[in-house]
Amino acid sequence: MNIIFIGARGAGKSKVSRSLSKKTDFPVVSTDSTAVYEAGGISIPSFVEKYDWKKFRELEYSILQKLENANGIILDCGGGILFDLDESGNEIPSRRKLDILRKIGRIVYLERDLEELIEKVKGDSTRPDLSKVNSYRSILEKRLPVYQEAAHFKLNLSKLTKEEAAERVLDWLGIKSK
Repeated sequence: MNIIFIGARGAGKSKVSRSLSKKTDFPVVSTDSTAVYEAGGISIPSFVEKYDWKKFRELEYSILQKLENANGIILDCGGGILFDLDESGNEIPSRRKLDILRKIGRIVYLERDLEELIEKVKGDSTRPDLSKVNSYRSILEKRLPVYQEAAHFKLNLSKLTKEEAAERVLDWLGIKSK
């Protein structure tokens, strides 16, 4: 069994993944870190600047394909994992990526209040610009319902520590902490 974390950037996916890993000994696989590795060490902002978002979404898809037969991992997904781009460059829900994620494991949506998410990522130079046209708020407003629909389990982190969140995921899955 695999545990998959989805949600917006800044939701806490990486922190909860690491906390859960300590409680289960499942290794954490980050789609973003794997993308950097697969791209030869180039950062995601540099990759997007050099190639574009469409090429990055294809890289994410190839990473998911490689993980199809994984077992006993925690998958920490980048905020855009559930999306592809249409011919005009607009974000659209990615059925192909969701199908693979559902095959890989149980999807946990880590949610936070919209304003909290916006505040958390403000001015973070390690994250690439999502769009030259749309604000992060408008992108989030379109993405949040897609996260909701994709999830097997939803967990609001606004009032939980990463340890409490990890325990709730374990309880939901019926797994005992080590």
